[in-house]
Amino acid sequence: MATEPIILIADETLSVQAQLGEALGKQVSLVSAMNQEQLDYWIDQPDRKPDLLVVDQNFTGQQLSRFCHYWKQDPETRQIGLIVMGPDDDDVEISSLGAGADAYLRKPLNSQLCRIRIDQLLATRKEMQRLESLSVTDGLTGIANRRYFDDFLKAEWLRAKREGGNIGLIMVDIDHFKAFNDHYGHLEGDHCLQKVAATLKEQVQRPRDLVARFGGEEFAVVLPSIHFDGMKVVADRIRSSLTEAAMPHEASDTSDILTVSMGLAWAEPSSSDSMDALIEAADEALYAAKAGGRNRYSETVDLASVRSLMTN
Repeated sequence: MATEPIILIADETLSVQAQLGEALGKQVSLVSAMNQEQLDYWIDQPDRKPDLLVVDQNFTGQQLSRFCHYWKQDPETRQIGLIVMGPDDDDVEISSLGAGADAYLRKPLNSQLCRIRIDQLLATRKEMQRLESLSVTDGLTGIANRRYFDDFLKAEWLRAKREGGNIGLIMVDIDHFKAFNDHYGHLEGDHCLQKVAATLKEQVQRPRDLVARFGGEEFAVVLPSIHFDGMKVVADRIRSSLTEAAMPHEASDTSDILTVSMGLAWAEPSSSDSMDALIEAADEALYAAKAGGRNRYSETVDLASVRSLMTN
C-alpha cells in the first residue's frame, strides 16, 4: 500500500489534472474525479481515503457553500483537507473560505504557489489528525470515545434523514462487571474491557460502522444503513464470539464465563424524530435484556413503533 499522501482532484478538465500532477511531482499520489459519481467512489474507499480534495468551484454547481459545509461536518470527510479552485475574484475566494475551505487557488493556476499551499496544508492536516485522533479515542481500549460517538451518531442521523435511510444502534453492557473487578482486580478489569472492545471491533465489519466506549463497562455500536433483520445478525456474532473467547468470570451470577447484555434499536428517521430517542430506545431495550436474565439481546425496537404508541 502506498504511503505517500493521496490528493483527489475534482475538475472536469484534464489540463488541470496534468498541471497539478506536474507541480506536485512523485511525492504524492494523484487521483482524479471528472464527475460526482467518481468523487463519491473515492470518498467511500474503506482502506485508503484521500488526504486532500482539490475541487473546482464549478464542480459543485451552485452549491459551493453547502458542499463545503457538509464536507466539514461529515465524519467521513471532515479529516480530509479541502482546497477550492476558482476564478481570480476576491468575492469568490472570500465565499469559499467563509464556507469552510482550507485554502483557495486562483485560476489560471500558479504551479509554484499550488505546491506551496498544498504542502503546507498536508503538513497542517497531518498534525491536526494526530491531535484529533488523541481527543476522540478512548485511552484504555483504543476505540472511539463518547465524544466521537456523539458526533458520529449525529452526522449519521442527519445523513439518514437527508437520504431517507436508516440507522441501527446496539448498546452493549458487560454482565456483572463490578463483581469481575472485585474478584480479579482492576488490572484484569481493564484487560477485560480491552478484550471486549477488540471483540466488538472484530465482529462489526462494515467500514461505516462504529464501535465506541459509551462509559464504564458500556459500549455502543452504530450501524448506518442496515436492514432491520441485520441487527440480530450482528448481535448473534458478538454473542458467539464472546462465547468462543470463554473469558473466565467466576463471580458472575449468570455464567462462569464473561457475557454481555445488548439492547437493539433501529430507525428510519423522520423530520420529527430525535436522535436522543434512538439512544433512549436502545437503553430501554438493554434494560429489558438485563431484566430478562442477562447474557442475551433484546428484540430490535423500531422507533416508528415507539412513535406510534406515543401518538395513540
